[in-house]
Amino acid sequence: MMIIFTRLPRMNQRRRPLKLFIQLAFVIFVILFFNHMKARNMSIQSYDDHVSPENIKIVLKKDLYWTLKKRLNPRPERLVSEVNCQAIIEGDIAHISYASKLLDRVDFKFVTDREMGKLAKNCDVFFKSFDYNRFTVTQEELDFPIAYSLITYKDAVQSEMLLRATYRPHNAYCIHVDKSSSSDFFDAMEAVSKCLPNVFIASKLEDVIYEGYSRLQADINCMTDLLSYTNVNWKYLINLPAQEYPIKTNTETVKILKILNGTSSVESIYEKKLSHRRTSEMYIVNPWTLRVMGTGLPKKQPPFNVSIGKGSAYGAFSRNFVDFAVNDIKAREILKWTADTFSPDETFWATLAMNKHLGTPGIKYEGRNSKLQIVNHSQKKQQPNKQPSNK
Repeated sequence: MMIIFTRLPRMNQRRRPLKLFIQLAFVIFVILFFNHMKARNMSIQSYDDHVSPENIKIVLKKDLYWTLKKRLNPRPERLVSEVNCQAIIEGDIAHISYASKLLDRVDFKFVTDREMGKLAKNCDVFFKSFDYNRFTVTQEELDFPIAYSLITYKDAVQSEMLLRATYRPHNAYCIHVDKSSSSDFFDAMEAVSKCLPNVFIASKLEDVIYEGYSRLQADINCMTDLLSYTNVNWKYLINLPAQEYPIKTNTETVKILKILNGTSSVESIYEKKLSHRRTSEMYIVNPWTLRVMGTGLPKKQPPFNVSIGKGSAYGAFSRNFVDFAVNDIKAREILKWTADTFSPDETFWATLAMNKHLGTPGIKYEGRNSKLQIVNHSQKKQQPNKQPSNK
């Protein structure tokens, strides 16, 4: 019995350092965690006085949940690792305010166009940096490939962000880079496209003038290339400016397009009393201001007795609709007629859609007009000859 009792203290002595180490580590973790929460609390309060203490508590509680979840289910570090994206999507005011503050940090900056180009020159580094290998797709997505026409002229980071948000290896992507874009920007987008086998730069580039015919021609160029692209038998084409961002996953987009069942999502509006100032006179591009201006000269009537519609420059077009718009003789004549009109990208698609006698495929002439996109009409001042964030 004496032997047993004399050995127990020795065993406790061996375990004591390990126990002390665990206790010390736990205390340090608790101190660091509460300091982090205190800093978050002060940061939110200093940014927005309207955030109530109740909302701050909710933020901190959710942060604890997401921190533990992240540790239990680790993923690659992302630029947004400090932000609760789910809470932002759900409209949580406190999280939105905090995220807005993070965007103002002076120690954070996006890579430049030149840096993006250098990074994308090494495709392995590019894939690792931007996590292009993370995609999981369903059979439904594989059976329903989509083509994208992306119109861009600046900000390689933002253009790549849009590409990555919509990217799937089985889709097809045409990027129209403005002919007047900087060489650094063009080199960056070209390098990105060379890393991705289903992404390419348009074969013909336009010097896009906002509200001019060249904006419409840029989409036509990409549509022509995508129709000739035999590697992907895409079902629908979606055209986007680089300043847009999707709020639906590829899976959700496929489900929406399948509901359309071959019809196109084209905004088209026509009223007999509506005066078509856009098409009643001839327009030219002022060579000094690079803005579209009216000449005062009357414009001849459109061909095939069509009624001119008004709609959006963007939509979701069935493959048959795209083929008709690019190759049909009547469509090409109407396209040619729009060359000296005001902002023809907002009238061409609508005109093809609303004139039933043209026989445009992929159009349903029942129900109310609808759109696939939410448009923010930004008032921010833009370059005079380039498109704003959305029209």
